[in-house]
Formats: sequence, structure tokens, C-alpha cells
Amino acid sequence: MNNCVKQTQLCLLIVIVMSGGKYLSLPGILASFAGRDSWISMSLLFAVDFLCFVAILFAMKNCGGKSFYEILCMTVSTPVAKVLMTLYALFFTLRITGGLVDTVDLMSTSLSVVTNWAAFILPVLLVIGYNVAKGLKNTVRVTQIFFVFILISVLLIILLSVKYTDLTELNPFLSEGFKPALDGSVNMSFWFSDCLFLFFCFGNVSVGKRFFTPFIVSFLVGAVLTVMLEITFLCLFGELAPYAQNALVKVSGFNIAGTSYGRLDWIFVIIWLSSIILKSTLYFWAATVALDKAFSINSNKGHVICFAAVALLVLVAPLILPVQQMISDLFILGAGKYVTMFLQYAVPILSPLLVFAANKKHGGEKSIRRVSEVKEQ
Repeated sequence: MNNCVKQTQLCLLIVIVMSGGKYLSLPGILASFAGRDSWISMSLLFAVDFLCFVAILFAMKNCGGKSFYEILCMTVSTPVAKVLMTLYALFFTLRITGGLVDTVDLMSTSLSVVTNWAAFILPVLLVIGYNVAKGLKNTVRVTQIFFVFILISVLLIILLSVKYTDLTELNPFLSEGFKPALDGSVNMSFWFSDCLFLFFCFGNVSVGKRFFTPFIVSFLVGAVLTVMLEITFLCLFGELAPYAQNALVKVSGFNIAGTSYGRLDWIFVIIWLSSIILKSTLYFWAATVALDKAFSINSNKGHVICFAAVALLVLVAPLILPVQQMISDLFILGAGKYVTMFLQYAVPILSPLLVFAANKKHGGEKSIRRVSEVKEQ
């Protein structure tokens, strides 16, 4: 696998990953918690994500070529590192499954594509498996090809719907106080922290002179695009927003009425759906790498087995379990969100300290080796 990527390539991937999947059921669910102020909930989550993002970038820049797993092993012990890798693998797998289940719902209810889970997921897994086998570099190259088309599609859907929006739907501002907006942020945090995959890029990213600026710009672009669609969605649907699913399709439906060319918006939506496949591919790669580390696997055969384990879980879980309801009960309304919040926020914030401790320990070990070599001579 070739996992070495350029900084600019990773920046494009961040924009796609941040918005990919958030235009499905998330806006409607978030509105059910915070109502008209759901865009504030989303902004709060992005603000916290930004702090964690910067912390991860700082850790990445100073990791000294070490992987995040190596850093964890040097600081919190190997057993704890393996537990964290397993938890991250499960987190990414849940995010993949939830996003793809929502995608099938969109295709069935909005695009009138009659399909079932198995018929949808099997070809998707073949595409994802090929890209994961090729490594992270292949995924970022595909992202470079699709980036402009995805970005233009989202912008067109938003901009063409602006004339139908009613900004007064955002009023009254915080009519029930700040608590609903805060509750929305806490309860929906599971669907954020999109840049955790960067932990698995440590040691594989070329560090340029301007390391932070391109990454920060890409994060802000992704966040602004997502909040823009949330505001557009609220201004179009008002009090009905909590009952409207598949936000991007609902928003796009406002800009094609009366055209003689049919549902042109579907072209934009289908192009945007490629971002979900790209995001799922990236998370599959991260989950597979996490399992490799958790079970100390270094061979290509073992890597294939780890991917197959994740793929099997993604394939089977929706066939036997109500995945969307399970995620809602455990990670939105239930105590499971505190486990994922630890992975999403506590570990990223602590990552610079972990890198500092690992570098200090590594430097001390090198000094001890030098002293030993001098004594032996």
C-alpha cells in the first residue's frame, strides 16, 4: 500500500470529507433538537472540531515520522494503544454503515431507484476494496478528479435555491434560550469530528513551510459549505425542517420547478453522492489500518483479512439490525456518545502532549544508546 500523500491532496480530501454525508438526514434530526437554531448547534460543533483539528495538525507536524500508534505505545502503553485502535476501528465502521444506509434511503425515496441493501452495498464494497488495497494515495488522487465537480454541484444546489429562502424563518433567535442549541450539539456530536482519520496519516504527509494555513482554509471551506446548506434548509422548510429527510434533495427540489429539462438537480445530487463513497473509502482505510495495529498485523494477507472483517460487518449489520435506530439510541440519546466523545475530543486535544512525551522519551533513549556505545568503545 502507498499511503504517502502530499499536503495539498489531503486538504482537498478534508473539504470533501467534512461535507460528505452531512446533507442526508443530519439537518432534519438536528432541527428536531434545536429547531430554528440548529445552525448554531452545527456551528458550535464545528468550532470544537476546529480546536481538535488544530491540535491534531500540531501533533502531526511534530510526530517525527512516528505513527500515532507508535506514539500511543510509547506514552500510554501498548495494551491501551491497542484498545484505542479497536475503538477507532469500530467508530469508523459505525460512521460508514450509518452513512451508507442513509444513502440507500435517499436513492429509494428521492431518486426513485428501487434497490435493496445487498444489491447496493456489494458493488460499493468492491470499489472501496480496490481503493483501500491501493492505499491512501489512490483515494486522494480520485478525490482530486472529483473535487471540482462535487464542489460545483453543492454550490449550484445552494445558490439556485437562495431565491426561495425566507430568512425570517430563522427568527426568533434563541427563542427558548441557549439550551436547545447546546443539546443539539451534544447529542449530534457522533456525526462530526470528520478529520480523525488524520491520526492514521502520521508520518505519511509531506510537511511544507506553510503547514497550517492550507489545512485551516480547507477546514473552514468545508464547515462554511455545510452550515450554508443548513441555513438554506431551515429557511426553506421553517417549522417543518424536523420532518424533512435527505436535506440536499429537498433543497435541490426548489430550484427545478417548471423547467423543461426534467430533474436536472438529480445530476447534481448524484455527483455529490460520490463524496459519500470517497468518505466511506477513507474511513474503511482508517478502520483497516486501526485493526492492523490492534492485532499487530504487518502482512498484506492480514491487511486483507482486516478489511474483510470491516466489510462483513458493514454488509451484515443492516440486514439483521435497525442500524439507524441503534445509532440513535446508543450514540445520540444514550450513554454511548460519551465514549465516542472521548475518541473525538479528548484524544485529539491530548495528542500534542502525547507527541511531546513520545519525542522526549525517544530523545532520551537515543542519548542512552550513545552513552552505551561510548562506554563500549
